[in-house]
Amino acid sequence: MIHVNEPDIWVHALLMLSVLVLMPLGGEVCGSKTSWMEEISAYLLGLSLLVSPVDPRVLIADDLSIRRILPMGFLLSLPWLWVRIRAAVPVVVDWLRQGVTDRDRLCLESARVFPAIGAAWLVAYRANWTPWGFDPLIVLLTAAHFHHAGFTLPLMAGLNSKASPGCWTRFSCVAILLGVPLVGVGITCTHFGVMKFVEPFGVAVLVLGALGVAVSQVWRGLERQRTILTRIGFLISGASLFAAMVFALGFGLRYVIPNFALTMPQMWMIHGTLNAFGFGLCGILAWRAVVKRSGHP
Repeated sequence: MIHVNEPDIWVHALLMLSVLVLMPLGGEVCGSKTSWMEEISAYLLGLSLLVSPVDPRVLIADDLSIRRILPMGFLLSLPWLWVRIRAAVPVVVDWLRQGVTDRDRLCLESARVFPAIGAAWLVAYRANWTPWGFDPLIVLLTAAHFHHAGFTLPLMAGLNSKASPGCWTRFSCVAILLGVPLVGVGITCTHFGVMKFVEPFGVAVLVLGALGVAVSQVWRGLERQRTILTRIGFLISGASLFAAMVFALGFGLRYVIPNFALTMPQMWMIHGTLNAFGFGLCGILAWRAVVKRSGHP
């Protein structure tokens, strides 16, 4: 059965945009091709989000034994978790063995690691499992966070830093690498009622880094050597990210300035759409055009 009335249907669509479109295109920009295993697991994941989960409390009698039915959506999402882990583990092992001093490389490689965290939360969501008592919607939004902020932000921060090394782009890389996990930790702290300052602090760090990327994207759009379509893509990307981060900052400071914050549904509709289509899709297409024309970012 397809989800037709659930309020999280748009979050599902944004997730699949990242999985089926942004991640393959982003891989092309970095010189890596999507494997057949990744393609199959991505389509299975899409199918898993369309399949209505079987209630895990339903039991079925089989002769004298009783076994629990596993939700179909959970089973279909497992291959995606597997390919994301396979992509992330070699990167982490390399970090542990050699260390990383190159911020550009660290950012670009983090775009391969963070989605594995998102995949784990997505599998939990499809299994009807709510870790630490989180609301199922929060579990889904956490998965979306690590598939979008955890992918497009470090990817484009690394590309900008590689193309234009400097204090500004280096700061953006560091802030994003700290901010993406800090937001996740902060939401967990807020959930348990401890160290509630972590969430607004993490959001502030991430927003500062993202604003740096937004400025860099706009700057790319002002470079006259680019084609007009590429420049438009960069300008839309930077402007969308700037607007999305203003909304994110307001939501992160909702306990301090409640009147400035959007509601949760407004956040995933407005903030999520700006990040996914405006910043992510337009930005990656612009970078892809740059790489195709010059052979490097």
